[in-house]
Amino acid sequence: MNKTSILFLFITTLIFTATGCSNDSDNEKNASIVGKWEILQYGIGPIDHEIFTDRVNVTECGKDYIEFLPDGTYKVILFSKHKEECYTIEDNGKYIKNESTLSLIKYMLDSDHIIESEPANSEIIVLNESTLKIRILTKTEKETVSQISIFKKI
Repeated sequence: MNKTSILFLFITTLIFTATGCSNDSDNEKNASIVGKWEILQYGIGPIDHEIFTDRVNVTECGKDYIEFLPDGTYKVILFSKHKEECYTIEDNGKYIKNESTLSLIKYMLDSDHIIESEPANSEIIVLNESTLKIRILTKTEKETVSQISIFKKI
């Protein structure tokens, strides 16, 4: 899978719309989302029946991550390699964290202007000093599909 597809999958995992409540027993009251988070696992399927796969970095150039900054912005860094040369692909935007919801607003370039995407919400299932677990729900004609991403703080 090429890096553009991985970036799309990574961002899609983070920005589809969903809302919900977290389990307070899995969250530390003062845990902060600020910091760098490496994706460990990704799961998709019916709610509570997701099938998980480990996230494997495809290059020795570095580990892909998302970083939430104190100023309310985020950046996604994906590492790639072409003809023995390492390079990065970066995406960014702003985020809003309210209780158990994480909203991401992606910055996009339109001609010479930066525009913002519609806010996309994900449910924070776990947030503590070492783990971030989020769920994105997508409704189809037949069912609601759950996408879960599990990150570790680096």
